[in-house]
Amino acid sequence: TTHNAVANDEKLKKACPALSHLASLIGDPAVRHKGTIGGSIANNDPAADYPAALLALGATIVTNKREIAADKFFKGLFETSLKDGEIVTAVTFTAPAKAAYEKFRNPASRYAIVGVFVAKGKDGVSVAVTGAGDDGVFRSKEIEAVLAGNFAASALEGVKVPAKNLMTDIHASADYRANLIAVMAKRAVAAANA
Repeated sequence: TTHNAVANDEKLKKACPALSHLASLIGDPAVRHKGTIGGSIANNDPAADYPAALLALGATIVTNKREIAADKFFKGLFETSLKDGEIVTAVTFTAPAKAAYEKFRNPASRYAIVGVFVAKGKDGVSVAVTGAGDDGVFRSKEIEAVLAGNFAASALEGVKVPAKNLMTDIHASADYRANLIAVMAKRAVAAANA
């Protein structure tokens, strides 16, 4: 399923508009019309958008052989739990009550320097981050703890995300990424509540 199809699917827009919005932010029109959600998650680029969404949504990745929970699927930079011969065939998740995705983009590639997906559902609040972790996509337990008590952007005022285990590269330092995580989380919560 292409990114463009994910971005424009009417059923998905009703069930989880945040995921459709995320897909609309991927690359440029050529990338959105050729690239696929299955290919993106199988590649697990550390700056790709979908892994944060699937982790925050508690999604299940369905292959031609089995079903894998998102928190068991993503294993590190460009690594997944896919075995030889396995192909991603579907993704399933329970629609959240509220969700949103915000990212600070690399201006050339449009990959996330930091992307934050927030989801609030019957099982609580989940916050997943892409583009920042030394070991790829991860959940932000610090931000989740704050939002569990008050799912409001204002609740995140003054929240500091530790730079430990965040990457530094030519695009941003670990400290800058830590700040961006807090900023993008605030924006995502505000969007989810809008």
